[in-house]
Amino acid sequence: MDIVAFEQLLDDPIDWRYKGFPVVDPPTTPRTIATKGWNIVRGDVPLPLLAIREDAVAANIATMKAWCATHDVSLAPHGKTTMSPELFRRQLDAGAWAITVAHAAQGRVCAAFGIPRVLIANEVVEAAAVRWIGDAQRAGTEVWLLVDSVAGVERLAAARGADDPPIRVLIELGMDQGRAGARTQEVAEAVAAAAVAADGLILSGVAGWEGHIGGPELDVVEQRVDAYLMRLRELVETLAAAGQFADCDEVVVTAGGSAWFDRVSALLRPEIDRPTRLVVRSGCTVSHDDGLYRRLSPFERRAITGEGRLTAALEAWGVVLSVPEPELAIVGFGKRDVPFDIELPIVRWHARDGVVRESAGCEVTALNDQHAFVRGSGIADLAVGDLIGCGISHPCTAFDKWRLLPLIDADRTITGAVHTYF
Repeated sequence: MDIVAFEQLLDDPIDWRYKGFPVVDPPTTPRTIATKGWNIVRGDVPLPLLAIREDAVAANIATMKAWCATHDVSLAPHGKTTMSPELFRRQLDAGAWAITVAHAAQGRVCAAFGIPRVLIANEVVEAAAVRWIGDAQRAGTEVWLLVDSVAGVERLAAARGADDPPIRVLIELGMDQGRAGARTQEVAEAVAAAAVAADGLILSGVAGWEGHIGGPELDVVEQRVDAYLMRLRELVETLAAAGQFADCDEVVVTAGGSAWFDRVSALLRPEIDRPTRLVVRSGCTVSHDDGLYRRLSPFERRAITGEGRLTAALEAWGVVLSVPEPELAIVGFGKRDVPFDIELPIVRWHARDGVVRESAGCEVTALNDQHAFVRGSGIADLAVGDLIGCGISHPCTAFDKWRLLPLIDADRTITGAVHTYF
């Protein structure tokens, strides 16, 4: 990793560019911000603000490290969740095998900070991105990516520079009505054959994504997830039997978002005559949440017991701007500040004069760009100027709204800050 780049982040002035922080002269920095003693609920910072609990992040990283070690699984957390180099570094320091990204632009962020291995969990077919991969690999960042069509393989091979290092590719197996990925085993086998024959590509394994499978009945969803993972395993075994992995030293098999990585560990272990590495790409585990993943994480639905658990690390805070009706409060955060694609923020805390208590009888029922509509019987306890703290659902659409997020301790005093690059 590029230590100089990380040191520069620590000395980045926290000024008018970053919402949610006081502007002081001279500006503080992530390195010195803890000396200010700023506290969210004491009213020291301008709201709204999305903050990260330092203790929760540390515990979540440790929990996933321990789970992966116990189950002989490698972790390549999906960086699109946070796009935070500081958090990437902590995950890599805890043993992560790689950082996963969605496209070359996100890969460039990783390469800029010297991340040694990047997995693009997507097809790359545009020439400019392929040229960047060549440059990144020459500079020391190993780049892996997915292929799901013969046409994609051909475009990838044609766009490579003659002197570029070889690119490791994984065959992506999809599903009907899913996202990308070869829809049948036969198509996947044809793509594999094309990758083996192409100059400059090394067929190195198989990839999938079960997170697209959903529904109201978890037992039914689990059955469908299992069936898909068994198809993925069958593909690996078929390709290995045909000798398609002869040029790679280790066959990588990867799936596993933040909801079903327990099933990936249980089922996606092909029996082949080559060394294999099982990689899960769970990205939301670093922050967890109070909505989607509180329901779906294996630690939460008790698929995993006795191995710790994950803790929601993100808190959204806003001030009560108005109480215009008996059961309505207008709070100062909105779609620009908090995620809303899966569920609206979940009201958890009420603070007044620096004292925090659990909130009851309050619910965010709608968001405008900058305002939240909070309704319920608990509005009677609110006054203009009080603070409302919320948990969120779906971290992937939370971090992207903030260029700098404060790290806070259990008392909500700011102890540091992390950048994001979306």
